[in-house]
Amino acid sequence: MRYSADIVVLDLEATSPDRDANTIERTNIIDIGAVRLDRRTLEIVDEFTELVRPTEFEVAPHITEITGITNEMVEDKARFDEVGPRFIEWCGSRNRFFLAVWGAYYDIPLLRRECLAHEIEYRKHFVGGALDIRSLAVAWLAENGHDTSGVTVARVLEKMQIEGDFVFHRALDDARAEARILQSYHLSRR
Repeated sequence: MRYSADIVVLDLEATSPDRDANTIERTNIIDIGAVRLDRRTLEIVDEFTELVRPTEFEVAPHITEITGITNEMVEDKARFDEVGPRFIEWCGSRNRFFLAVWGAYYDIPLLRRECLAHEIEYRKHFVGGALDIRSLAVAWLAENGHDTSGVTVARVLEKMQIEGDFVFHRALDDARAEARILQSYHLSRR
């Protein structure tokens, strides 16, 4: 198997003031985590992680419960207008990588929103949408006779028998776990 470009597995954590609603309109990124997978081997070759100070919305208490990220942890961090360009520089030229995320319906629109809010031209740095690892995981679960409701990263790791010491809902560890799922998905196809 060989992709035309490296894969950047991206995970974001956000302020999300609306409990049980993934609304990007009232949300700021607070944690960016990404791993780069080599296009030929799918091995992790680099990592990026940075906490981000939100510009509009504080970290909601239920988000602190889930992620462990507090307002105090991000109050002295750089805002997205500084972190975004660092992440873009780490990604490199847009024709050298493409994004992969767990649930493209949320992370990609949120990344686009933050870029727009900080006058960063998304299309100049990122190609289109993203490979949705969650969709691949659902397909794998169905193909292997597992229930496809309530699909979480932790559940898929368990069903794929992938071991690791992951801190879920922290962006870098989630990106690492999602990368392992993508790797396992491709190994199951050989």
